[in-house]
Amino acid sequence: MKKKIYLAILFLTIVCKGAAQDRIQSWPQRVLITNDDGIEDVKLVKLAQAFSQIAETWVVAPDQDRSSTTHYISVYRKHVLNAEKVSIGDNIRAYKVDGYPADCILLALKGIMKDNPPDLVISGINGGQNLGFDWLASGTIGAARIASYWGVPAIAVSGMKEEIPGALDSSINWVIKLAQSELIQKLKPKQYITISIPRIPPEKIKGIKVAERAGILLDFKFNFVPNKTDSSYNENWYLQRPTPITAVEEDSDAKLYRDDYIILVPMLADEHDYILLQYLIQNPALLPTWNTTND
Repeated sequence: MKKKIYLAILFLTIVCKGAAQDRIQSWPQRVLITNDDGIEDVKLVKLAQAFSQIAETWVVAPDQDRSSTTHYISVYRKHVLNAEKVSIGDNIRAYKVDGYPADCILLALKGIMKDNPPDLVISGINGGQNLGFDWLASGTIGAARIASYWGVPAIAVSGMKEEIPGALDSSINWVIKLAQSELIQKLKPKQYITISIPRIPPEKIKGIKVAERAGILLDFKFNFVPNKTDSSYNENWYLQRPTPITAVEEDSDAKLYRDDYIILVPMLADEHDYILLQYLIQNPALLPTWNTTND
């Protein structure tokens, strides 16, 4: 009997050791997930639960909806962030933060996870697509951009609608495959990827397209509203509901998204114009000289 127990323990030890080695050899080993819809959003919770089956999973996300906040960092002004531990699933270390998506990334990378940084950051899954110039306003993309700027590969995922049967599960499965792909493993510092998944049944999605961002997709207009005060220095401007622009470039993300494709856009957090930079370095005479006179 003792011999059988010993053999059983030995077998389990070998199996568990092999499983651990497989997990160590897999990538990513440690994932950080955030979003701009708030930590209680079902899409984030389900995504984290799925990743927890294949990797050490951390969640650091806002305590409320922080959509359209770009990469705003509130801690610059208030100097303190409150992070409360919460439970959203087994084997997930989760914190809800009284800040913005970019705050969450900085807090995770430079505070909570500073001794064990993530291999990959996933921002999302966001409920609305991020196409064209949306990247300028998106908190989902802002979080990925901050992560990539600090040297951690990142994916921002947007667009799908969880109410559609099968949409959330299909999206999560595909995002995990993307996260494990050679493409993501080989991202360099300051590179990140944005994904927009059509808000249609999974079986109607035609495939994946890599595209450039469309131009302006919404026409913003303001109406002047006279101020009732006597002050001549105050003006009120009322924003009309933005009007969608239907004509977009044929090979743009917006057009291909409307054609029912998942859209992948490679992005850079580094906004240097390196061509112009080198040109100006080589041609300093193009700039006016500085002097303290009015000549």
